[in-house]
Amino acid sequence: MNFERLIALGFIVVFLGVILIISGALLSTFRDDSETSVETGGIIMIGPIPIIFGNSKPLIIVSISGAIVLMLLYLFISRGELLR
Repeated sequence: MNFERLIALGFIVVFLGVILIISGALLSTFRDDSETSVETGGIIMIGPIPIIFGNSKPLIIVSISGAIVLMLLYLFISRGELLR
């Protein structure tokens, strides 16, 4: 497999993520909603072990499913089965 393409793809994905975060922050700043509720949720991966946090039940469920996908991806990559 061509690893240069994977590296370039990784940089593109990170760049798109940063653009999405900045645009979301800017759009929420210019909104004139006086009653805004902010829901948070996320995953911190330390190796294959996830730490899940959030203040909304639907976002925690999405975070759990994302953590399961990331753990499976980690297992496939660590065994070398994904890149064969």
